[in-house]
Amino acid sequence: MINITVFKTKIELDSFLTDSDLSLIANHSIHVSKSWLSCWCKYFLGVHDLLFFCIHRYGNNIIAVYPLYLKKIALGFELRFIGSGESEISEVSSEFQDFIINSQYLDESLRIFTNQVKKLKNCCKVSFEHVLPDSNCLHWLKSVKKTFWFLQYNSHSYRFTVKIQNNTHEQINALVQTTLRRQARRFVERNDVRISYCQNTKEIQHFMSLLADIHTSQWKSRGKLGAFITSQFNDFHNELAQILLKEKRLLLFKIVCQDFCVAVFYGFYYQETLYYYQSGISEKSPLLNTGVAMHIIAMDHARNHNVKFYDLMAGKLQSYKSHYTKPCTEVLSVSYTSYKLFFIQSIKKATNLVAKTLNSIIKD
Repeated sequence: MINITVFKTKIELDSFLTDSDLSLIANHSIHVSKSWLSCWCKYFLGVHDLLFFCIHRYGNNIIAVYPLYLKKIALGFELRFIGSGESEISEVSSEFQDFIINSQYLDESLRIFTNQVKKLKNCCKVSFEHVLPDSNCLHWLKSVKKTFWFLQYNSHSYRFTVKIQNNTHEQINALVQTTLRRQARRFVERNDVRISYCQNTKEIQHFMSLLADIHTSQWKSRGKLGAFITSQFNDFHNELAQILLKEKRLLLFKIVCQDFCVAVFYGFYYQETLYYYQSGISEKSPLLNTGVAMHIIAMDHARNHNVKFYDLMAGKLQSYKSHYTKPCTEVLSVSYTSYKLFFIQSIKKATNLVAKTLNSIIKD
């Protein structure tokens, strides 16, 4: 018989994540790891949001983990993954999340979970963002049948994962784009580039501040805000970086050329993969093709740590990521919404549009 536990408070969840054996989730993604989930809850779980972190056990063994919460929205609650649903300006972009289930108990666990969800009060929407086509969560969502609800695919991107080769020469030869290969070869021939790695917690603030400054300046020149505009986002990543460094999962380095910091790289190691999360590349860099240099350095580091893959994460088919490797799979964002919520949201959008139009007319 499968036993159910639902953690509804952050104190309960933190205690569980600290004390429990979660080997079941260890081989999945950084974005469902103990560190990521706990840190996200600390900085982004709203005062009106409700945790819905479900554990299924068979005997003493954890056989399923559903890392979810209920986000407060206008007409009730939206069920989504912990690590998603922040305001757009503070979005941390958790990707490839899923229900982690022992395959032996898959059907039974999903059936029990469906009954749990049906009993939720005022849940009028389910949203899963940046999930993979073969994920348990997408399989479940497509199987759920609720009267006056509809399934909607909201966005479509691709995952770009580079296989780490035996040496730098083979790595460069494996790059998809000819121009990129030529730029990479020019970089490895240079001897005026210095790489400095963040190696202790006292250095994190320095590296993260550099990253934020360069990244913000880079995006400001394009007329956009960039990712590091809110203190909430910065505080989350400063604390996460501290945790990951202690766990030996952090890769944070800066590239210096002609005594000038030209780029900062921020990524995570998890299992057999190095995840490229964020970077800042100076618009005034004296190093030609600084971005290419940064990725070659990261892949060299991954190789030296016996890692098999370099994950550039999700991007559009025309993204610069396609210059490094071919897309390996689709990445989907889906929602399951009650018609009542959909119609009210549509009316609000229409009302706001009419109000904007009238204001524009009055001003003219």
